Amino acid sequence: MRGIRWRVRGRDRAALESLRRYTRYNILFSVFAVGSVLVLAEVRDHLDAARLVALVAGLVLGGLGHWRWTVRSIDGPIERMPWWQAGALTALAGGLLAIAFGTEGHGVVWSLAAGLIGHDLLIGRFPEAGWRFGVGFAALMGLTAAVSMVVTGQPGAPGQGVLTFALTLLMTYAEVLLLRQWRLTLELEKARHDAAELATTKERLRLAEDLHDILGHALEVVSLKSELASRLSEVDPERSRAELTEVQRLARGAVHDVRALVQGRRSTELVIEMAGARGLLESAGIRWQFTGDPARLGAESSELLGRVLREAVTNLLRHADASHCLVRLEIRRDRAVLHVRNDGVAPMRQDGREGSGLRGLNRRITEAGGEFSAEPHGNAFEVRAEVPR
Repeated sequence: MRGIRWRVRGRDRAALESLRRYTRYNILFSVFAVGSVLVLAEVRDHLDAARLVALVAGLVLGGLGHWRWTVRSIDGPIERMPWWQAGALTALAGGLLAIAFGTEGHGVVWSLAAGLIGHDLLIGRFPEAGWRFGVGFAALMGLTAAVSMVVTGQPGAPGQGVLTFALTLLMTYAEVLLLRQWRLTLELEKARHDAAELATTKERLRLAEDLHDILGHALEVVSLKSELASRLSEVDPERSRAELTEVQRLARGAVHDVRALVQGRRSTELVIEMAGARGLLESAGIRWQFTGDPARLGAESSELLGRVLREAVTNLLRHADASHCLVRLEIRRDRAVLHVRNDGVAPMRQDGREGSGLRGLNRRITEAGGEFSAEPHGNAFEVRAEVPR
């Protein structure tokens, strides 16, 4: 099991650091407790000094290895353990058991030290092997214990070998739960961080689509009225000045809409968009017909259908040579359907792709549980949106 680190901030960082310290202290405490039990067991029996020195020296080397491969894995990723170190640690574990079982004393308790070394090998060299390595390593330690007793002529080798196998396997996995808790905490933190990043990205996308709608619509209207004012400048100066005044009003309105959007106060309700679309189409000389009752819509459906109407009118002015526009709102039991149909369809793009505004509408309507389509029908083009009420 490898250590993992992800960047976090503020209180989350403090909470993770607290859990990191808790996990580290628990592992260090387990090493200290195991070491104390082993040393006290040796001292209590007043065994020979050579055995005690050899076992304590092996215990110190095993403790250093445990710090290197287990405790440090909590602070960050660890590299793969070299094969020569894996072999040295395996020999150290086997040597401890050979000394413990080959001489008089409590040999089986040293299976705990062998288990700690087995855990280091598991996370440093064989993380993919999992339980297969644990069982194999414990079996090797049990065999070492049994062979040591047979060689030295001690009775009960099979039973001690089985007990050594069980204790080694238990100790190998004793710290797995602690490290797994730490790993799961980091993975949950990463998932939370990714969710926050995704929410930020979606909000940026929403803002970009709204800006496209606002500025695309406003610039199209400004372009239309500026062109009209230019044509009227000589034949009807009064009308030309009125159109230029309207251009100024539209530009100021677009700035206001952008500010309201950034502050989260801009509304695109269908009733509001209808009023703007009516004035725009009339100024462009396009006949307008509307049927339906927008007052029966809910807030969310009115907002969505308002966006549809605004984008449809913008595309009508930009891409079609229309003389008539029909807007029909159907209110059903639990659905609302808006049809925006105009004549004078321009030739379709050769690549068959939709504009970004239509793609954004399609995504919004679909996410809301509705259906969206925008396609030509002969010499007409129809935008259809169906949303829940």
